[in-house]
Amino acid sequence: MAKQKYYVVWRGRNTGIFTDWPTTQASVAGFSGASHKSFSTRQEAEAAYQGKPVQAGRTSAVTAKVKASNTPEPSPSYLLNPAFDIHIFCDGGCDPNPGKSGSGVAVYESGKLSKMYHGLHASQGTNNTAELNALHQAMLIATEKIKEKKKVQILSDSTYSIKAMTEWGPNWKRTGRMDGRGKPLANAELIRVMFDLHNMIGPQIDIAHVSAHIGIEGNELADRLSTLAIRGKVTKFVEYDSLSVNELLAI
Repeated sequence: MAKQKYYVVWRGRNTGIFTDWPTTQASVAGFSGASHKSFSTRQEAEAAYQGKPVQAGRTSAVTAKVKASNTPEPSPSYLLNPAFDIHIFCDGGCDPNPGKSGSGVAVYESGKLSKMYHGLHASQGTNNTAELNALHQAMLIATEKIKEKKKVQILSDSTYSIKAMTEWGPNWKRTGRMDGRGKPLANAELIRVMFDLHNMIGPQIDIAHVSAHIGIEGNELADRLSTLAIRGKVTKFVEYDSLSVNELLAI
């Protein structure tokens, strides 16, 4: 979700804790050996600032708790199941909820980040709709990868979106809730389209839940991409390649 971030700069033109990305970027962009990271609360940022700097050049975000314990940062391939060729991370956000929303997707091929996408901004969206949109786009990408004989896993931190496809959908379809004949169902039109797609490709893909904001690079990237979709009011779902991974994770 898009929310207030606190940016710690350990090494840069200016060091300290900042509350906006432009100031942070000016301190670290082009600075050799720059070290910085974003945190969700000032308390986490202050605790991290007093600790050891992150190793320059690492791209995976981690929580203050992990940093304080000196646990090694997770690698970009953290949690990637080697049984799959393609891993697609998807996430959506809304600020406030309901309010401005957007979605993001990060695609890994053979364990390496290959493409990123963002968009589907709505001026009056919800967090659930944004998460559903992100999962829908991930399934559309999966559909193309299946044609290439690739084994695909989709990873989302939205229990609601995952269960809408894998558990609740059949009952909603049976009772007519998706078609408006039964008790009203939020996001019914989108869920109906998604569920029809899932019925086609479901047996050929795996949709797994991943914990949010614990330093898993793909999940963190999808989160930041949804934030940029909101900020930029990006209505189409398009490929993204403007910021480096390190800069994107620092947002």
